[in-house]
Amino acid sequence: MNGMIDAALECRVANIKPKNFDEWIVRMMGEGIADLFMRPYNFKVWAVPTTKMQCEWLGERVAAPDLKTVTKNIILNKPAPNWGPNATFRFPAEGGTGGIWIAVANTLPKENTIFGEGGFVTAVDAEKKLVTMKNGTTVKYKKLINTMALDSLVNLIGDKELISWTKDLFYSTTHVIGVGIRGERPERIGDKCWLYFPEDDCPFYRATIFSNYSPNNQPQSSVKLPTLQLANGSPATSDEAKDGPYWSLMFEVSESTMKPVDVQNLLKDTIQGAVNTELIKPGDEIVSTYHRAFDHGYPTPTLERNGAINQLLPKLKDMGIWSRGRFGSWKYEVGNQDHSFMLGVEAVDNILNGATELTLNYPDFVNSRANTERRLVDGVQELKL
Repeated sequence: MNGMIDAALECRVANIKPKNFDEWIVRMMGEGIADLFMRPYNFKVWAVPTTKMQCEWLGERVAAPDLKTVTKNIILNKPAPNWGPNATFRFPAEGGTGGIWIAVANTLPKENTIFGEGGFVTAVDAEKKLVTMKNGTTVKYKKLINTMALDSLVNLIGDKELISWTKDLFYSTTHVIGVGIRGERPERIGDKCWLYFPEDDCPFYRATIFSNYSPNNQPQSSVKLPTLQLANGSPATSDEAKDGPYWSLMFEVSESTMKPVDVQNLLKDTIQGAVNTELIKPGDEIVSTYHRAFDHGYPTPTLERNGAINQLLPKLKDMGIWSRGRFGSWKYEVGNQDHSFMLGVEAVDNILNGATELTLNYPDFVNSRANTERRLVDGVQELKL
């Protein structure tokens, strides 16, 4: 509280904007919260120190606390109300979020799509306006919308000036670890969706109680599965398959050149971290595990990012290439799935009729409101004016 009071007083008289994310944290929250949570947690998320990140990306992403509200809530022992775009959200009953995009893809003419390994782009000739795919297919274009990572695209084009600008782009790798557990979901977990961990006794920064999102995210109780191991690392007492019920956890771990990870032991370390944080108990039976690394996980809003994308995106557009998406335009603040979808929609609108790309150019505006104007009705776009 002392730090927050000092920060509130400083914020009133400050006439210079914070130069980086770290200064923003101290300005808004004080040194106490900065040291206890914001610095360690954000390093675990971004795999880069807060001093190397800009603060223009924040907008609706990070809550700036109100001193009066915090003081009142402490006195009344009252939790803060839901805040931000992720306070509530919809989630598919089956198929996870991938099910959304599979359904979208199924609306497209099959003769105009190439999915899977064969559709991997191996070359982009910006002069001849020609794209080559791994299966040998070539596509001639007039205007190209690219969603692959910006650095990967530029390397395929081979333009030395563009390549030099990508050196100022930084990203982190995201490791996703899944653990399936036999038993009823513990009461201490309750109906929570996400839990955040700044502590150093676990490698993950976030745990998702994935079984809370849908009853279809884990096997039915009648499904018999063998125990792989106990949470404390001990072998299973029997290899016999047994009934459920089951519940599941999903963990996220970041990795970068500034934050290396022991990948070989990451699954073991994650399970131990789950025990350390009491998400699971040492004797819990683990029936399934999953580990996948996404090389390009987070497009990091570093101090150098804006200078790089402000050069790259216009130069690519001059070549007839609209690079958009989470890593296509490298803007984390508009890098969620809904953002990425609208980046594509608005790129098409810009190509066809010169419409302004709101999501790309005005992140704070699009993040501060719900888009209720544009809807598809029977496959036809409906605009509410």
